[in-house]
Amino acid sequence: MKKLHFLWVLLAPATFLISSCKEATPQTETVEINMDSVRAEIVNLENAYAIASNAKDVEGVAVYYADDAHSLANNEPTWEGKDAIRAGLKRDFDKDTMGFTVSFNTTGVWAGGDYATETGTSTVKDKEGKVVMTGKYMTLFELRDGKYVAIRDIWNDDAPKKAPMVQ
Repeated sequence: MKKLHFLWVLLAPATFLISSCKEATPQTETVEINMDSVRAEIVNLENAYAIASNAKDVEGVAVYYADDAHSLANNEPTWEGKDAIRAGLKRDFDKDTMGFTVSFNTTGVWAGGDYATETGTSTVKDKEGKVVMTGKYMTLFELRDGKYVAIRDIWNDDAPKKAPMVQ
C-alpha cells in the first residue's frame, strides 16, 4: 500500500504538469493583402522613378529608396545606402549626353506581410524615340510608415542583338 501511495505522489504532479503544458500557439493576425492596390502602388512608384530619371532628378529618384537600401547596379559594385545610390544616379545622369529616356513595365508583383517583390522590364529610347536598349529588373519593397520603399533592387541590360552569322 505504501508503494501505491508513493507512486500516486509522484504521478499526480507529473500528470498535472504534462497536461497543463500545451504547445504555445503563436497569436498572429492574418492581414488580407489587396494585390491590386499593392500592384497599383508599385506601378506608380516605377512611373515616378521614370519621370524623375528622365528629368535627371537625383532627389526625385532617391525617394524611391529607403535610407538603408542596397542597389545592385548594372556593371558596378553595389550601391549601399541612399547616399551611395544618389552618387551612382548622378554619375549615370552626368554620362548621358544623348538625352535618353527610360520607361518601365511591371511584369509581376508578389506580396506577403510587410514585403512586396516586383519584376519588370525597362526600355531606353533615344531622342527620336528609337529603342537603344532593353533590360530587366527586380525590386524588393518593404512597407514602412504605410508606404512601400525599395530596400533592394537589381537590374541589368539585355545583351545587344547580334547580327546573324554568315557561313
